[in-house]
Amino acid sequence: MGIWCGSWLFPAMLLFITACSSSGESRIDRGTSHAFEVGHPEVRARVTSFFDDEGLPVSDLNLELPHQNLVFRTMDGNRTAETEIRILYRKAETGNLVKRINENLSIRENASDPVFTSLFNHRAYLEPGRYNVEVTVTDVSSRKPTTVQLQVNIPDQESKTAAISDIRVKLLGNGTTRPITSYLIPAAKDSLRFELFVTRKSEDVPARLRMRLIEYNSDTSPARAMGQLPVSSGSIIYRGIDYSNQTILEEQERTLDRETGPVLIEYLLPRPDRGNYRIEVELTTDNADGESETSTRFREFGIVSSNFPRVQSVLEMAEPLAYLMRERDFRNMMRIEEPDSMLQVVDRFWLQDMTPRMAREQIQRFYTRVEEANRLFSGFKEGWKTDMGLVYILMGPPLYVENNMEVMIWHYSYNRMDPRTVIIFERTRVTGNSWPFNHYILVRNRFYQGIELEAINNWTSGRIPRIN
Repeated sequence: MGIWCGSWLFPAMLLFITACSSSGESRIDRGTSHAFEVGHPEVRARVTSFFDDEGLPVSDLNLELPHQNLVFRTMDGNRTAETEIRILYRKAETGNLVKRINENLSIRENASDPVFTSLFNHRAYLEPGRYNVEVTVTDVSSRKPTTVQLQVNIPDQESKTAAISDIRVKLLGNGTTRPITSYLIPAAKDSLRFELFVTRKSEDVPARLRMRLIEYNSDTSPARAMGQLPVSSGSIIYRGIDYSNQTILEEQERTLDRETGPVLIEYLLPRPDRGNYRIEVELTTDNADGESETSTRFREFGIVSSNFPRVQSVLEMAEPLAYLMRERDFRNMMRIEEPDSMLQVVDRFWLQDMTPRMAREQIQRFYTRVEEANRLFSGFKEGWKTDMGLVYILMGPPLYVENNMEVMIWHYSYNRMDPRTVIIFERTRVTGNSWPFNHYILVRNRFYQGIELEAINNWTSGRIPRIN
């Protein structure tokens, strides 16, 4: 167990370039966004329409700011990071600015957890309607900004028919409640609570609610080897998520008879397994002419590893070794159910050709890259499982990137003609307007086998795994 002692993960020192930053969030659910660019603050954001204690409609904005991407300085004996937060609300139809908020946030460093995340919450009172929300977080020390774009629809509590708010999701377990701002939700708790409001002006107007929890068929597997044959465009690996292939896991119906004003609706559901999901709430009311009117709110989300984006558990350490171990050895390791026994196998793998000191250094490099890949490339699954994550982990950050929208090219030398150092990714072309992710697939080729084998040998022998 010796090579795992102490704090083996250190803060990421990314050399990655701007062109490879990832938004990693759904374009359908525009209330959720994530932005990360090297050297800038990382921002995870969620905005929802809701109601306050007096029944007034509000916009609730929640931000998560990971500490490892902020600049901390010692002031008055404390290490703090100073940030400026600017929030702009514009009418979606006209673009007119209706509200501007400027906040200064001082964040104290958490010495025991260098990748701790601080939360920022802001509530705005807005007239009913649809708004575009722009949030910019600037690190005062570096003067580097990060901007995310969101959208929120404020319901009209004076409507003659019932209105419905957005859906808020919280992770529950071990006596704690954690609000979720991102698409990806760590499988760290036992259950999920979904909250929304329905507002009714009169009990004469019947309101019917139908909730559905939907699972989509999706790819949650690690990336395939670089030298394997390409996959067909109809495969789940190519598509990432198949929105036409769905399973309803839970369905509930409820009728509101006497409740008026803002009515809080809660759905407490067991946390599902890893995968991609949508909770959908449909509100049906009858107008004065007896005709039915229906409005729908939904929240899409994915379930990923427990400590995401960090690597902490034995299973989280073992899974990325799919890129380094022989296939048979990896399958045998993943069949082990006892964590201590699995850890012994992981230990033996790293120590087979290295001294304990070399193994500790290589472990630091490897799992730091896994975490970096999670932050850079995550979308419908953990970033380390993507094709870009595979190449990044094995070969490190490229020297420079060409991005032509449909094709992204990573260069590992300044010789553009050397196929060994030019890695090409293509954006998948999936028909339909429900595709929410930029999903890039490695253009696989047989000659990548030699590159991949060289990188694996570097990792398992203790050499720094870079080819350029």
